[in-house]
Amino acid sequence: METTSSSADDLRSGWSPVLARVRLKSAHHVVTRHGHAAAVLVPAAWHAQVGGTVADTITAETAVRGLSDLLDRAQGGEHVAVTHRGKAAAVAVPPEWHEQATGAASDDRDDTTPQ
Repeated sequence: METTSSSADDLRSGWSPVLARVRLKSAHHVVTRHGHAAAVLVPAAWHAQVGGTVADTITAETAVRGLSDLLDRAQGGEHVAVTHRGKAAAVAVPPEWHEQATGAASDDRDDTTPQ
């Protein structure tokens, strides 16, 4: 799994390539604000696979215009799907949830390793 990161300010000007990387390459993208992780953008399919529940859905355009609101919502514990051309492309999730989900996913892989 590829993981990238950028500040919220950088993301505003470079939203399209980040969304494409998350959507097409199944990358996870950490968005920072004031030097701390504020949200993680994960592929919508991965989010569903690990059992995530989406609280709301917004368009990519709305996400860019209201990036601060999206980050606030993710920091508050919400999982917000972001659509691209009408289909869920990414989900903004709280960093703590992402850590737990990726840890659980790697634990599941470890359980299937022959001994």
